[in-house]
Amino acid sequence: MLFDAEIDEGPLNKEDIEALKKNARERLRLWKRRALISMTAFFISCASVDPFLAGHPLYSYWETFGKYLVLLSMALLPVFVCCMGLWWGAWRALREIEK
Repeated sequence: MLFDAEIDEGPLNKEDIEALKKNARERLRLWKRRALISMTAFFISCASVDPFLAGHPLYSYWETFGKYLVLLSMALLPVFVCCMGLWWGAWRALREIEK
């Protein structure tokens, strides 16, 4: 179990369990919002690269803008993965508390 109590502390009372659930729900909401924001920013940055690829009208600006948009997308990928991982961890913690 994720929140194992120490042997000498004894079992948790109802107020402690409710406080744990409330804290876990707040963390889940926080990381869900951050994950959605980072996902949106990542996908928008990836979609903004397309007009600068070969065969599109803005290809002549690839050197000026396009390659920097690719770098922006590469920088946003770890942020997106980290936020999604923390959201998943908060979801797992809440699920374990509610069991």
